[in-house]
Amino acid sequence: MSYVEQLQGLGAPEELAIGMQGAVYRLGSGKVAKVWFHAQEQKLRTLKELYDAIDGQLPYRTPRMLELHRRGPNWVTVEEELPGAPLYTLGSEEQTRDCVLEVVEALAQVKAPDVLRRTAVLDETEPFRPDGMSWRDALAGLLSRRVARFGDQLADAIDDFEAKFDALLYKLPDEPETRLVHGDVTAGNILVDEDLRPVTLLDFGLLTMPGDPAFEAAAAASVIDLWSPRVREIEAAYDAELVHRLGYDATQLLVYRCAYLLIIANAHDDDPYDRDSHLPLTAKLFNSPEITALLTR
Repeated sequence: MSYVEQLQGLGAPEELAIGMQGAVYRLGSGKVAKVWFHAQEQKLRTLKELYDAIDGQLPYRTPRMLELHRRGPNWVTVEEELPGAPLYTLGSEEQTRDCVLEVVEALAQVKAPDVLRRTAVLDETEPFRPDGMSWRDALAGLLSRRVARFGDQLADAIDDFEAKFDALLYKLPDEPETRLVHGDVTAGNILVDEDLRPVTLLDFGLLTMPGDPAFEAAAAASVIDLWSPRVREIEAAYDAELVHRLGYDATQLLVYRCAYLLIIANAHDDDPYDRDSHLPLTAKLFNSPEITALLTR
């Protein structure tokens, strides 16, 4: 059964986007539908709680879940169609960076809602950071679980992987102030108006967690143009602004970048659209002289 067939009776589907979590279709009448690749009912009901909890907490529109359906092998949510055009279709590199930094800064001001203590990330089913668990322990636990699943692939691609992974765990900082971390701030998830100002932030849930805003910043600087041959140059430009404008520590950003890329290295392994793995991109970073020096204990 195709994704479009699962939307029968909900409107006239027009494909808008395909992401790591699902495929999005315009239905008309101010609504969109998202066909979720892996998420099950309880995870989506928890996501609705998150949407409700953050509504109005940011200076941008955020998703609102109106309906939840199961008409085939996948769960489908019907949501409001939100304003704006994807940032990547309009902005220059500098304009894109300004928008992303504005969103990252805004997210850092939002206290993590209680529902995030019950929220899982990626394809996991258990909460990422339940009550009483520190940020450092939660992040180290997620990294260790990813390595337990995909360690053989990682070790084949990353020089001296075991030693680098041990060093990464050792260098993870703790952050007592817990904030809302979106986890996937991309130029496709930011919708902007005609003046290139952010008006909507989409796609919470993949790596949304209660944690350190510096992790958000480091991840955004990488994922904004992850496949570009200039990715290291682009990250460096973001890092310079993150240090100058938002006061983040440059070394801490590098540590978090390693953690983020290790987490998503195999995120597409079971992707129904058979898109490329992030593993070569992760390996390229970990094998670079800068990161090799950083992760040498």
